[in-house]
Amino acid sequence: MRIGDGYQGWAEEGPFDAIILTAAPREIPGPLLEQLEVGGRMVLPVGDSIQVLELVTRTEHSYERERITAVRFVPMTGEAQVQRD
Repeated sequence: MRIGDGYQGWAEEGPFDAIILTAAPREIPGPLLEQLEVGGRMVLPVGDSIQVLELVTRTEHSYERERITAVRFVPMTGEAQVQRD
């Protein structure tokens, strides 16, 4: 488990079977997608004022995204905030 600015993930410990975000980036951070194992899943809120909880599954050649429900999480700050500006 790692707590902190998770925008870049934790490359030295990956790839991961599962990633869970508890703060909402505007878009899914590329480094987190890259750190998913094939078959791995990531659950995260995505968006600004309108957010959606998404399930992302890495396939052998791409990523499948499933929108689950509308949610309201705090925005991802730190490096994600720099990416917004």
